[in-house]
Amino acid sequence: MTYSVQTLAQLAGVSPRTLRYYDQIGLLPAQRNPTNGYREYPATAVDQLQLIRYFQVFGFSLTAIQDLLARPSNEQTAALAAQRQTLATERDHLTALLNTLDRTLAARNGGPQMADTEKFAAFKREQLAQNDQQFGSEARKRYGTATYTASQQKFAGLSETDYQHMQATEQALFTALKTVTTTGDLDSDDARRVYKLHRQWLCFTWNNYTAVAHRGLAKMYAADERFASYYNQHVGLPNATETLVAVILRYAQ
Repeated sequence: MTYSVQTLAQLAGVSPRTLRYYDQIGLLPAQRNPTNGYREYPATAVDQLQLIRYFQVFGFSLTAIQDLLARPSNEQTAALAAQRQTLATERDHLTALLNTLDRTLAARNGGPQMADTEKFAAFKREQLAQNDQQFGSEARKRYGTATYTASQQKFAGLSETDYQHMQATEQALFTALKTVTTTGDLDSDDARRVYKLHRQWLCFTWNNYTAVAHRGLAKMYAADERFASYYNQHVGLPNATETLVAVILRYAQ
């Protein structure tokens, strides 16, 4: 069975112009009808287009999708399975957040009151999931699975007082880091405060702090744009992460 451009476009919910573009860039090559020269697609193109549509939803660029489609089928399947796990994790955390929100609304409307320990549980689970999705792979490689898992478990087990203290410590870190980033003075009391606050923040989840591990984390910050984006965005300055790295390398001895 073959599909015309129009038929395949309707089946997949894309425009004919999109299919023609995919053909031009080699992402979804079309065959040519020997009689009239029109584009047409074999049945196998349906599966390929389904993959393209999936990975677009997952945020892959067309270049990345094209590279993935050139790989063996088992690697494509593994990529789909990884995305499914990500979606399942997001679903579970959204469900937990909805459940907590429903109980909060019920309590505000005169229903059963929530225990203090329950009020922040969903937020901690969500943060754990985000951290694992964004940085889990690199952290496991650098520190080992056992160390990483222990850190995650320590965070999950924080009391509400410690959890709120951790959040307050990070906010204080952002404030101090903004000052040092603006002045550029690494010898100042503010710079030493940045180091102490960052160390204190790490110790909420690190079972065994060492200066060597702290410097190693700083180097990972410098090498990974995701870390740079995190601190730059929260501080509001484009070189905040660069300043944080410099502070850690200076004082973590």
